[in-house]
Amino acid sequence: MTIGSPHLYRRDGRAEGKPEALLDAALAQAYAVEANGLAAVLTLNHLAVRTGVSYNYLRGIVSRTFDPYADLVIERRNGRKMRPISVPDPPLMRVQRWILHRIASRIPVHTDSYAYQAGSSIRACAMRHAGARWLVKLDIRNFFETINERQVFSLFHEAGYVRLVSLELARLCTRSAAHASHVDVRHFGGDVRDRVIQSYNQPVLGFVPQGAPTSGALANAIFHELDVTFSTLAHRERMVYTRYADDLTFSSIEEFDRSRAAQLIRKVGSELRSEGFSLHQQKTRIVPPGGRKLVLGLLVDRDDVRLSRSMRSRIAENVRGVEKFGLATHVLHRRFSSLDGFVRHVSGLLAFATDVEPGWARHMSKRWQAALRANNWLDFTFNR
Repeated sequence: MTIGSPHLYRRDGRAEGKPEALLDAALAQAYAVEANGLAAVLTLNHLAVRTGVSYNYLRGIVSRTFDPYADLVIERRNGRKMRPISVPDPPLMRVQRWILHRIASRIPVHTDSYAYQAGSSIRACAMRHAGARWLVKLDIRNFFETINERQVFSLFHEAGYVRLVSLELARLCTRSAAHASHVDVRHFGGDVRDRVIQSYNQPVLGFVPQGAPTSGALANAIFHELDVTFSTLAHRERMVYTRYADDLTFSSIEEFDRSRAAQLIRKVGSELRSEGFSLHQQKTRIVPPGGRKLVLGLLVDRDDVRLSRSMRSRIAENVRGVEKFGLATHVLHRRFSSLDGFVRHVSGLLAFATDVEPGWARHMSKRWQAALRANNWLDFTFNR
């Protein structure tokens, strides 16, 4: 057991004068979640001890007495700003990573869900649609911010944690809508009331923040029933369904048409609305035979996935730019905020390309390494 030997736990509890009924309840609570492969959390103080983070700090977060997040706004190179990312304070980041590795990542998710899981990849997701004749591509609007703390609480409670611990875990994994300017607080009226701990009572619910380590795993688990619904719908139509975070893709090799595609979109939209989600209509795409079939940036019109021409060009242009003009000049031209950020960006693209088309990517990565060495960039390593 993650609380150690039950015998020693009971012996030490008795030595401290703990009632036998309390010890029985604590051990039963630990067994309930550990039977599901999850770490036992008996109280908020127990979590504080296990993570090495101050109890008073955690209590303040659960009581929503302060906002432990900073908003990071990333500006695209075209000047437009992306939706703010909520970055947790370092102590909360530590706790969330503990919850992720020992709890959230161990809650089962649907096999058609590919993001935020060890061993899954964009390539594996796209490969499910290889050879498709029709694609229907959908996007969920404000995916993370739509999920509220009630849903996270229910997830922890159904996993075996008692109600109070489930509430505390949910609060540690969500951000109060009252503290975030990029969400509409009117959508998060909750009036949460705890009969014992008055400071936990709040009139505003929290949401799953994009930027917290736990958010992806929790979103996957909460979306499980919808994944089941959409997978069943796809199988009934002899289609393939996948989800990568907020990107939903349906594909078919059967006789299909735009009318059936529109009917599918209406059905998916209805199911999403029933659970509080909504489609991003501007990002809905129907791709018929003869159309350019991209899934998560990869071409899927043949027997194997391939890099798109735009992706190859994007990588090659950056490598050639550094080769011809030098690292600093090219980074300035491309309007990146830092040399390190640019190097990591191109290196990430090459790592992605190596997973998809290793022959082409290996040649390009050798040129990239040589260009970096020529610019005295000695801290970079590429291990593919």
